[in-house]
Amino acid sequence: MINFGDRYGYYQIGNVKTYSRYELMDLYRDYPQSWKWHYNDEFFNSHDWVIEPKESIDELYRKRAEQLRKDYDYLILYYSGGYDSVNMLHAFLDNGIYPDEICIFYSRFDTVSNQYKELKTITWNKFKKLKEKYSKIVFREIDYADYFFTWHKQIESLNLNKDLLYMFGAALSVNHLVTDLLFQHVNDWKQLLNQGKKLAWLHGVDKPQLRYYNNQWIFNFHDGLTQVNISPMRQMIDDGKIGTYEFFYWGVSNETANILIKQCHLLKKFYNKQAHEDFSKIEGAKPYKEGYGWEINKMSLPYVKTIYPRNFIGCEEYFVEKNAFHIWGNRDQWFFNSAYPGSDVHWQVYQSLFKEDKTHYCNWYNDGMNIDSGFKNAMSCDYIV
Repeated sequence: MINFGDRYGYYQIGNVKTYSRYELMDLYRDYPQSWKWHYNDEFFNSHDWVIEPKESIDELYRKRAEQLRKDYDYLILYYSGGYDSVNMLHAFLDNGIYPDEICIFYSRFDTVSNQYKELKTITWNKFKKLKEKYSKIVFREIDYADYFFTWHKQIESLNLNKDLLYMFGAALSVNHLVTDLLFQHVNDWKQLLNQGKKLAWLHGVDKPQLRYYNNQWIFNFHDGLTQVNISPMRQMIDDGKIGTYEFFYWGVSNETANILIKQCHLLKKFYNKQAHEDFSKIEGAKPYKEGYGWEINKMSLPYVKTIYPRNFIGCEEYFVEKNAFHIWGNRDQWFFNSAYPGSDVHWQVYQSLFKEDKTHYCNWYNDGMNIDSGFKNAMSCDYIV
């Protein structure tokens, strides 16, 4: 039997497999034993990470866009106007390859989040210009606020027979649950799926989190970065008939493997000399972690320019303010502990994390004490560059 949800990563503890890190933590409490997060290990280990692909990075992005256009009947590109989604869009449009849709989702009640600020100051204007230039593409704006209000009822209707907490990924973000079920609500998408068409939603996932340890550059996939873009709930319901989430940079294809390997080599070449001399002097360097090594803030400008050179041709603007909270996403800020319908259920789930039967979660928090510090990332196997 094919488990379509596995392609986005899963946890294995003993003989049990789960998509939920909350369930993993509960299983570990009851039966402490070794566990592992798998992210398409066999596929990515079949590639040689030591050899840099000869093509330019932009050529590899083009090949990924071509492959996606060939593989799917209908492509929906989720667009935020940030570094990852803009580079993904350039890979299509610069090469005369077109997604069927460019889609933005937002809440009409949101006046506080970084998403709101990004949309208001930058992205809506970008979206308008794209819409004027590319008439053959559908530009869809989805106000998903009303779906927030019934989020828990939508999950109940799925009959998954799992704790509501287990539906969430690394953060208690309702917006991820809501967007993961949009295929049930957007009539155009529903009709295409009912016709047996192959649909894909394109996510700009993700920049490589390269680390430097024992004089080696090592790449790992991180579960927190995948679960920011897909919930365990969607993995659970994925029967192969609800369309595919395609991580543009981390998806399972030879094209993405080449992109990742090339990105890692570009970063290695750019930072290697300074890393050998004094890593702490690198712009955006994070503090050294015992057993892990050094890493660089992926949003630092030299890092981004190295892997996304096309983004900086011209004078396009980007929003760089990031979320200060780890356990719930900034796109939920307008909804969190509010008077809106459904918020009370979300608040109850959040409060449940502070109960005595959840104290075993503390060992998994970044600071070992507070859920608001977020969870330590689980990492895939090492890929030595």
